[in-house]
Amino acid sequence: MGFEIDFGLWGSIFAVPTALVDRHLRFCSESQLKVLLLALRDGKKEIDPAALGKRLGLSGEQVLDALTYWEESGIFRKSEETPFPATQKGTIPPPTHAAEEKVTLETAPAGNTIRTVTTRRHLSPGEINDLMKKDARFPALIGELEGRFGKVFSPTEREAAAYLYRYLELDAGYILMAAAYCAGHGKTSLRYLEKTVSGWVDDGIDTFEKLERHLLRLRERESDEARLKKLFGLPERKLTARESECAARWCREYALPDELLRLAYDRTVDRTGKVSFPYMDKILSAWHQKGISSAAEAQREETVAAAARGREEAPSFDIDAASRMMNDFSEPREE
Repeated sequence: MGFEIDFGLWGSIFAVPTALVDRHLRFCSESQLKVLLLALRDGKKEIDPAALGKRLGLSGEQVLDALTYWEESGIFRKSEETPFPATQKGTIPPPTHAAEEKVTLETAPAGNTIRTVTTRRHLSPGEINDLMKKDARFPALIGELEGRFGKVFSPTEREAAAYLYRYLELDAGYILMAAAYCAGHGKTSLRYLEKTVSGWVDDGIDTFEKLERHLLRLRERESDEARLKKLFGLPERKLTARESECAARWCREYALPDELLRLAYDRTVDRTGKVSFPYMDKILSAWHQKGISSAAEAQREETVAAAARGREEAPSFDIDAASRMMNDFSEPREE
């Protein structure tokens, strides 16, 4: 079954350049295409970003993203009074992000520090174009990142990548390794990548080698936590900071086997009625100090300790003899 166009609807039409479709349809996003079509439909009227957003149900950021994309592509040009930033021509300014940013820090799951950038310098489309032309490594980086995240970046996303590369002065290998880690956890947002990487840099993890070591520690921690959740039947939730510390101590520092961990878990639940990592930590730390490394050794130690307590609590006199003496006193004497 084929399809054909219903020309009955074509009372009023507008043109879309063939070259535009050929060059951009594959790469532009849905919101960018919507903004373009509505702008073309309105003809020579000056574009009102707020009105576009209201008519299309798009946020201000999405509209700005789309307008910037088409301006950068040479489809739109700016009027003198424009509500979105003008493109600046010229060389790339030197990194000045430290003096221009206002940041807040928060702790994310798995021990990551996420840096929330509330104010920072944003690169203009012209500056990004200059970077693309003057540094061949940057367009190669964009291509690799798009492949990792499975999408074509919007201008806003390219700006975030340029910020990491140019203003945080991170090499491409660092950014790609961080992107692979984020993508492996289902995070394919450039905004998330920027926040996470900025937090790592604030923590002093600012080279490829440091990041490699940091990610190894994070993966070890995640593996340890997954092991304990499965062993203890814990619900799918993030461990608290203190619980994570306990997990690292038991699995890495003490290198305890599953059987011993499970025994400590059983003892904890029997005595407290709940899963308590601090209580379990006391048990496991005590066993570790005594050199106990298996469940059998722990059970023997408990048996010996129970026997010792029994001897300490045993009476120091003969109960039967005492009973006879009491009977003697209670029996009436013959006159």
